[in-house]
Amino acid sequence: MAVSMVIRGATLGEAFAEVFAVLFDTVKKVGNKDCSFKPYIKNLESTLDRLLPIVEDLKRSINQIDLPEKKTKSLIEEMKIGEKLIRKRSKIRCWNCCFNFCCPPELCELNEDIARFCKDDLEANSTGNDETEISMNLNIITLEKEDSSNLDRPRAFCAVRRPPNFTVGFDMPMMELKTLLLKEEVKQLLLTAPAGCGKTTLVQMLSQDNQIKGMFTNNILFVNVSKTPNVKVIVQNLFSYKGIQPKYQIQSDEEAIYLLPLMLKHIGPNPILLILDDVWLGSEFLLEKFKFNIPNYKILVTSRTAFPRFKHTYNLKQLNEVDAMNLFCRSAFLQDESSYIPEEDIKKVLGESDIYIYIYLS
Repeated sequence: MAVSMVIRGATLGEAFAEVFAVLFDTVKKVGNKDCSFKPYIKNLESTLDRLLPIVEDLKRSINQIDLPEKKTKSLIEEMKIGEKLIRKRSKIRCWNCCFNFCCPPELCELNEDIARFCKDDLEANSTGNDETEISMNLNIITLEKEDSSNLDRPRAFCAVRRPPNFTVGFDMPMMELKTLLLKEEVKQLLLTAPAGCGKTTLVQMLSQDNQIKGMFTNNILFVNVSKTPNVKVIVQNLFSYKGIQPKYQIQSDEEAIYLLPLMLKHIGPNPILLILDDVWLGSEFLLEKFKFNIPNYKILVTSRTAFPRFKHTYNLKQLNEVDAMNLFCRSAFLQDESSYIPEEDIKKVLGESDIYIYIYLS
């Protein structure tokens, strides 16, 4: 039974590779023409270019694979139909469809289905060396240190800034947050508090901790998410920060999310900490997009919103009165200490407003 399954898998694999090659050639030819749906062809061409190394790897290990029969046959038929449709549509000139410019839904679905199949099924059957596979699939250029040091720094966007020279009230939160983060079962951790409580500062301090630096070494990645995150730009910045560049430009959010876990595996096997700072309500979709089943990979999120999807959450409290007064005095008084404000007046200011929060943030 096992032998027959492998033979059947090999036959399916050969059929898939052959039809993929025909589709690949057709898309390449049509992509160079002035056809009515060229943007969609270019998108499909980009997907096929990215997946070609995986299919080539499939052909090399054709006798050792076990592909899902129903799913593979369905995609083979879908590719055949798509290839015929592309050839047919390529004969329609742009000016004939200027008022009816759209992509056939079959091609949009084909693009997604091929990418999903290669990722879920072909990669699972791959037999090559892990590092070689990742490099092939990622199709990357690893920059030399002397070259990467001269990059115009989107790289700096993913580096954790040093915390302020003077902080108060963080000793206990720092210890508690670190203890929680280092637990083996904690893969995603939410640090939440109202605006101005020092979430980012606490994360900066955490990143400078010797135990954290010793565990994650150079694999602490910092992303300021904010209100309107751009997934494509975020992933490109992460690539640049690690001195890695895809050999082709990332065209879409979908491609970015496909490439990110490959890059994370590439920089392993050391543990990885991805910090998503300042995640707003409405941007929590990033949390699912950036969640991957990678060993020793953790995500730390800071947000004003206590997202219920998180199993592990740390609630950072506002400064107590003593620490708030200490911070206020340090920030508000002149360096020569010539200014004097009675303690009761300071308490009144701190009690009636959130001024200390804005001083703290500055």
